[in-house]
Amino acid sequence: MAGVLLAVELVQPSFDGLMFGVFAGLVVSVLTALLPLQVWIQIILFSLLSVLGTLWLSRWSAQRNPRPGRRLLNDNTAEVLAPIKPGGEGRVRWHGQSWAASSLDIETPLHAGDRVLVISREGTRLQVLPTPPSP
Repeated sequence: MAGVLLAVELVQPSFDGLMFGVFAGLVVSVLTALLPLQVWIQIILFSLLSVLGTLWLSRWSAQRNPRPGRRLLNDNTAEVLAPIKPGGEGRVRWHGQSWAASSLDIETPLHAGDRVLVISREGTRLQVLPTPPSP
């Protein structure tokens, strides 16, 4: 049975968690061949290995592939290098380089070290807004 599940998993284009069921089945099969385990112990062991493996994989995958919204926010933020008056122009550091920037906010001054959100780019000039305060 484990071999059939493994073949189904390898044929599918995406991983859906079946692989840990396959591994749990193989582990339980080997243990049952070596030790005379009762059926209820086999079922509990299979369930435990499948659930723990799937939980581990989902946590590992979440750490490896962060949510796109958070990644995009980090890619679209810059640091103010020199103070920028409301609606004025100045310089920001974006992706490790200094860029000319125009503030689209006509009320809030931007201070050196502030984080700003890059709204758009026109040639070599960025249009920025102050980032909202973190909760």
